[in-house]
Amino acid sequence: MRAKESAPSQLNTTPVVKLPNAVTKALGVKLRSYRELAQKSQEQLAHDAEVERSRISKLENGHINPSLLTLATLCHCLSITLEQLFEGVTDTLPPASQGGALRRRNQAHAEKSPVPSKVVGADHRAKRTKA
Repeated sequence: MRAKESAPSQLNTTPVVKLPNAVTKALGVKLRSYRELAQKSQEQLAHDAEVERSRISKLENGHINPSLLTLATLCHCLSITLEQLFEGVTDTLPPASQGGALRRRNQAHAEKSPVPSKVVGADHRAKRTKA
């Protein structure tokens, strides 16, 4: 039996990026157009790229945020480059510290200016010799 999880002491007031959004929709439109230009079905592209067919549908509709490696694989299977896939995709999203939404619920974000990291002395690079 699972123990009940305690309620968070403070509600997170920063919104999380909603999908689909302008960026994922624009990328999905481009992906669909290249897939159709290659005369491949979603199932054929999914098979070639070794992903689930439903993932292709979700990508084309902007409902998921794909990894760069997934996009690179899809581009390979469509005989296009990442540059071609992103051509014309001009929307951007600001980071949470500049008023944008979090990309995931557990994302840390700075509410103030970053603190400089500690400077490490040169002795950490010295090779240790065995006694």
